[in-house]
Amino acid sequence: MRLLDLAHGARFVVAAIAVVGLAAAPGGDAAAQEADAEQPRIDFRVQQRTRYELLNDQYRPGLSRSDQILALQTSLFVEAGRGDVRFFGELMDARAELVDAGSFVTTTNVNTLEPLQAYGSWTFRDVVRAGSTATVRAGRMTMNLGSRRLLARSGFRNTISSFTGIDWEWRGADGNNARAFYVVPMRILPSAPDALLGNDRELDRGNRDTAFRGAYYRFPAFGNRDNAELFWLGMDRGNRPRNDGAPRDLDTFGFRFFRPSEPRHWSYEVEAVWQRGESSATAAGVRRVGLDHEAYFYHWEFGYAFAARWSPVLLLQHDHASGDEDPFDDRNDGYDTLFGERRFDFAPQGIYGAFARGNLRTPGIRLTFRPKPRWRAMLSYRSFELAAARDAWSGVGLRDLTGQSGRSIGTQLEGSFNWSAIEDRLSLEAGFAQLWAGRFMREASGPSFRGDPTYFYVVLTTNL
Repeated sequence: MRLLDLAHGARFVVAAIAVVGLAAAPGGDAAAQEADAEQPRIDFRVQQRTRYELLNDQYRPGLSRSDQILALQTSLFVEAGRGDVRFFGELMDARAELVDAGSFVTTTNVNTLEPLQAYGSWTFRDVVRAGSTATVRAGRMTMNLGSRRLLARSGFRNTISSFTGIDWEWRGADGNNARAFYVVPMRILPSAPDALLGNDRELDRGNRDTAFRGAYYRFPAFGNRDNAELFWLGMDRGNRPRNDGAPRDLDTFGFRFFRPSEPRHWSYEVEAVWQRGESSATAAGVRRVGLDHEAYFYHWEFGYAFAARWSPVLLLQHDHASGDEDPFDDRNDGYDTLFGERRFDFAPQGIYGAFARGNLRTPGIRLTFRPKPRWRAMLSYRSFELAAARDAWSGVGLRDLTGQSGRSIGTQLEGSFNWSAIEDRLSLEAGFAQLWAGRFMREASGPSFRGDPTYFYVVLTTNL
């Protein structure tokens, strides 16, 4: 562990806590502390998350058989303004300790002292209908949309994707919601391995010749608690060498229907996505651009919430993201999940992150329960296989161009336990994932196959 880096991070945490302490100090009397809603005000908040992760039998070739990381994420939030005009800022420090040259360290782990958010917000009342609001955000921001499978502020990954642009949202009094945005995705820096291992600081930059835009509408809930959403997302990324992804010009259309979980009732979620346009792909070391792109994804789950001790909820789930059937033709059938979150469907990310929403077919069963009001637990069992045998294992890159290694990646047992020790202030979470390798994982890995990966993590989160 680098003591100098830890000291640098500790100074940031102490300074942030000191700022919050000064801002939250009580005034001379109770009446003076009651702020008028129309008076200017400023609020500070600090969140610190420390997570230790351990991975045995690393499945990625070229890295150490056993890996560990101490992932530190500290954020200072500020909100200032008057009435319906507000400013939001976030300074985030994400760093990795206990790592070395044989560790899995990428831009998903490290983004040191980064001004992650800085935007202005304007809210207008009674727009179109009485009781509705319309809000415009402009600047640099993080974003969530719908199910978060295509656009999300990650809740597990140590770094967070951000965007610069404009975001408009309208909310009706009856629950309907419309949204449109036009933004540029930011490129997390640094990206060089030595710089990441050293937790070096470099400001993020926008991807060149790149635009990400979208439109979304959520209907008012139907009488039986059913909900419906429609959306379109457009991704246009230029062919620039320093961009953080291959060139692509995609239109993504989708819908989602769902019913929230409630005791003694059935719940469900169905989401389907169709993708078209132009994209790029690499096979046998050759990168091809301007390929006709047509891909799809769907997710369904059905569950039942029992009115019993521990409030158990049982879910049957299935996800399918298309893969590229022929890696040498002029088409690309591989689904692109854009900026979506994957932890809540598949597995923890961090140094594990075995599954992404691409070239994947995975049925599963999930059980959630609450042994006590402040305790939450989850167990999940899933089977994973390639949707296209000749395409790569998405997010990992392991591939058999002949397709002779089959499709089975393996089966996984995952569990997590969360204790809210002090509500909204202090929480502790621990979890694990055990992956039993299937035929594809064993044969495509060849001599580099080390065994069935085992992953464990424990995380402490503090809010001040």
